[in-house]
Amino acid sequence: MGLVKTILYKISEIIALEQVKKQSIFPYYHLVHNDQKEHIKHLYSYKNIEHFQVDLALLHTHYTTLPLEQLLTKNSSKNTYLLTFDDGLSEIYTTIYPLLKEKKISAIFFINPNYVDNHKMMHRHRLSVLYSHIEKNNIDATTANKIAKLCHFTYTSTLDFKQKFLALKAQQEQLIEAIFDLLQLDEKQYLSKHMPYITRAQIQEMMDNGFYFGGHSMSHRPLNELSFEEQKSEILDSVAWLKTHFGITYSLFAFPFSDRGISKRLITALFEMDPNLILFGNSGIKQDIDPRIIQRFSLENPRLDTRKVIIMENLYKWYNQKIGKYRIKRN
Repeated sequence: MGLVKTILYKISEIIALEQVKKQSIFPYYHLVHNDQKEHIKHLYSYKNIEHFQVDLALLHTHYTTLPLEQLLTKNSSKNTYLLTFDDGLSEIYTTIYPLLKEKKISAIFFINPNYVDNHKMMHRHRLSVLYSHIEKNNIDATTANKIAKLCHFTYTSTLDFKQKFLALKAQQEQLIEAIFDLLQLDEKQYLSKHMPYITRAQIQEMMDNGFYFGGHSMSHRPLNELSFEEQKSEILDSVAWLKTHFGITYSLFAFPFSDRGISKRLITALFEMDPNLILFGNSGIKQDIDPRIIQRFSLENPRLDTRKVIIMENLYKWYNQKIGKYRIKRN
């Protein structure tokens, strides 16, 4: 969190949620699980099942669920919420789906088709698996130096090595494969054993039980590293993949990493190609250039109190309104 949000988070301690809940909110997560996953371990923290159930209870107490049908018909009411989950990790089926189904809570799951059925692994997840192996096996300095030389970086400490290693770009795919070989780590075996991603059969089951799916790009590469045409393809192909394989008629997409820096030109092109497309960003409670773009905020951090986060996001909305940054500007 930045300085302003840190201050607002502290202030939220003395404010009741009833004072600020005046509009629909769209919280997002990636996964919920009680155990540590090597492909996530070095990327971000996430909530366990107990903490997630506390979140659900809080949301149920203060908000009503927003059915996607209302969102699609632009008939959403105030004081509602709609949960979303990114990346198509297997825990959305094994952990999250049963909990939501039991409580009759609707949700949207945004997936990357390239990883469905566990034939390959997302770039960031590969790096986390590799670093978990390095950490767990106490890799000696000679091997660490070989990795650094292979990746064309120098380092001054273990932390510096970790930061530079985890910052390797998706375009360096061949280097990453070489590191798997150097460490004698079998990526296919990891995929087969741990099954990090959801399968087509699981997606179908969840759809049959009233849950919704959207695209999250084909490969989850940072869009700002791609050409304009590649950006369009990554987005539209991921939505089309769901329509082709599951016969859905709606069009939903969530930007990977962030919607910050996404151009007006790209958004215009997307809506020209599919006027019914609904886009999801992660810029908090803000107003975008088109009502078909919905902004979300994260409730994933287990170190933050959910009630205070929701209050903070509302306070931050008012702060942005005061300083003229509530409406997102796109070039």
